[in-house]
Amino acid sequence: MPQTKRYIGTIEKIYRRNYEDIGMFFWVEGIRSAVPAATIEQCIYAFFRFVGVEDYNIESTMATYSKMKKELYEAAKKNR
Repeated sequence: MPQTKRYIGTIEKIYRRNYEDIGMFFWVEGIRSAVPAATIEQCIYAFFRFVGVEDYNIESTMATYSKMKKELYEAAKKNR
């Protein structure tokens, strides 16, 4: 069995998501780390503009982001 990287345990649940959710999550996290004043909503709009998607539900996407952020915090607490 191959050896896994240590940080994989922290973000294990995130890897089970589809690639759109993973891309959106890390896009938002990247923008927010560079520009802390940016809101989650602004970052999500920028993500959809970047990938060229015009028909999306912002409320649903924000809920998905919040769930993924909570999963990340829970995994980090568990793996301390």
